[in-house]
Amino acid sequence: MTISLDTERFLKHYWQKHPLVIRQAVPDFTPPIDADHLAGLALEPDVQSRIVSCDRGHWEVQHGPFSEADFDRDDQWSLLVQGVDRLLPEVAALQRAVDFLPSWRFDDVMISYASEGGSVGPHFDRYDVFLLQGEGEREWRIGQRCDHTTATHNYDELLLLDDFEHRETHLLQTGDALYIPPGIAHWGIARGPCTTFSLGFRAPSIAALTARLTDSALEQLMPDLLLEDRNSLVSERGRPGEITTQQRDNIRSAVLSALSALDDGVWLGELLTETEPFIGESPEGAVPPHIAMDLGSRINWMETPEGIAVFANGERFPASRQALDVLTPLCAGGSIMTSTAPIDTRALLEWLWAAGVLCDLEDRP
Repeated sequence: MTISLDTERFLKHYWQKHPLVIRQAVPDFTPPIDADHLAGLALEPDVQSRIVSCDRGHWEVQHGPFSEADFDRDDQWSLLVQGVDRLLPEVAALQRAVDFLPSWRFDDVMISYASEGGSVGPHFDRYDVFLLQGEGEREWRIGQRCDHTTATHNYDELLLLDDFEHRETHLLQTGDALYIPPGIAHWGIARGPCTTFSLGFRAPSIAALTARLTDSALEQLMPDLLLEDRNSLVSERGRPGEITTQQRDNIRSAVLSALSALDDGVWLGELLTETEPFIGESPEGAVPPHIAMDLGSRINWMETPEGIAVFANGERFPASRQALDVLTPLCAGGSIMTSTAPIDTRALLEWLWAAGVLCDLEDRP
């Protein structure tokens, strides 16, 4: 399954810039989960779910787990369930529809059901999202570009825009998709009962990246390494008490040079694979014969001068380039037979198995 899209044109002209309606993005799309199944998931205590409702202009948010009685309502309401790709492999497979984007940017698949007129109100997000229409129809209204200065109001944990500047309207039917970049105001309204699959892509903040790079450099810097400033002092002495422009430039150059010289990229792989703390028992025993990446897990890798650095759960494992024979199919959502894996990759597979990011296909739902 792949979205019908000119990916080169999309990345050049729309990605993180402008909204785009993609008619029949997934031709003959059959939603992998219906409204009843979604409601059943929202009954589970370990599933993140919300009901957003609006009654005569009053917005309200309720958090799951829910009971069946919670779905017997007369108002305009929406049920939202987060991380359904971590629960159902058939939903996880939707990520392949946008596999032209880096997998480390992918966040999750949120699925929503809405009654007639149901909505979560006018808002904007700080991430990229593809809104794939499942059952029924939903009207999408596109508004202005927003940022941290845009006026919003918190309605019971729901951050809605004070002023929505309505500029476009699009009605999506089954298989249609709408791409919304970060900061673009949008407002979806159900035209009859419907479901929507939201494929979200989050980017790490520059603040988080800077902090992790700096922390990595600090761990490697020798404490007795001092600033050298003879050139900046000779060229410009300055007035009493002054920190001259050349002195500032010299200091900035020294700091940036140190960060660059000590940047091996390992910190990035560790940051991008950090997940919620593992709760439960670690896998025991040998690696099973037929394995795949577990739902909701993250495995990333990068080339290094020595070979391949593999990352999972914020940790690193050094491997040979032969590791790509197993990493490529695993990261693409496929599976491998451990008996046919190269001998040099056995230690890597044991590490990934112990980290809890692989699953036995015999046991996966």
